[in-house]
Amino acid sequence: MATAPSHHALPWDGGRDAAVDLVRGVAIVCMVIAHVKVWAPTEATPVKFSLLLVNNVASPLFALIMGVSAGIVLTRRQHPVTGPTYVARTVLRGLLLVVIGVGLEQLDTFVAIVLMSLGATLVVAAPLVLLPVPVLAVGAALTFAVGPVVNAAARGAFDPTRVHSDALVDQMLQWFVLSPHYRVVSLLPFVLIGVVLARLGLGRRVAVGSLAVGLVAGLGVVSLWLGGRGIGRSEVISGDLTDALLDLALTGCAFGAVIAIARWPRAAPVVTVLEPVRALGTMALTAYVLHVCLIALAMHTGDPRTPFDSWPLYAGGILLVTVLACWAWARFVGKGPVERAMALVTDPIG
Repeated sequence: MATAPSHHALPWDGGRDAAVDLVRGVAIVCMVIAHVKVWAPTEATPVKFSLLLVNNVASPLFALIMGVSAGIVLTRRQHPVTGPTYVARTVLRGLLLVVIGVGLEQLDTFVAIVLMSLGATLVVAAPLVLLPVPVLAVGAALTFAVGPVVNAAARGAFDPTRVHSDALVDQMLQWFVLSPHYRVVSLLPFVLIGVVLARLGLGRRVAVGSLAVGLVAGLGVVSLWLGGRGIGRSEVISGDLTDALLDLALTGCAFGAVIAIARWPRAAPVVTVLEPVRALGTMALTAYVLHVCLIALAMHTGDPRTPFDSWPLYAGGILLVTVLACWAWARFVGKGPVERAMALVTDPIG
């Protein structure tokens, strides 16, 4: 496995990388907004469009930052985890994410739980991230290119009723290819890209490169739209070419912009103001579990119409409570409770 040269200082050599935590926090904020938007009226076209962008960037950005985290684990100076130990820990972590996700589904909310597909993606990606950077980059490009084809083939090959079936085999098919929301096939390229970016050091050049890729993908989205394919022009199916390009455009631009700002000394006041979001990023899994539980509480306590009638209170409240609770926990306690529990299970390996 190729790692960063020993003479090259990495942003995470001294501990956590605040820029990475900030991106992860932004991804969680987007996820929460994407979920609680169900209660908000969205008749206005600008509002619909804004919420669409937030919804589309959430899961691929989180998958990208999962890959970045893997790259950090493989390249950090202190206590690096490599080879079979890394693969074993990551596979177990992926399986635990699946278990947590299935548990959250039992709360019977409207939230499409992403953890099962993310966990399955981690399992698939675990041995791949050990490959050399050039091979990983090619793999990311290939998986991104064939993803829409595989998704379309799966939709054509399987009975449509299996998309919503509760049978275990069908649920696994949903996690990998059939879900109308999240699929391993669509998330895997972003995880691989994240590993490549981290192993390149996540400097300002990497941030600019990410922005450039996002902008080029954005041009592809515009070109398709002008050709009659895209939002407002044709049906956009999750996982098709138009959707994949939009995900890449939004994720590349969002990741590049946040990293660039966080690395820019003159933007230090902005990063300071965003400290609660950065803290949220240090305990993203806890934040995810917390906000789904809060949504379940709001849905199943009292009149189910109340969150719609008082949507600013419920939607804004869940976002605010999630951010502030995690910020306070990170500030006064440290590692998140779910992250701590995961570490207790996975860290003893190796």
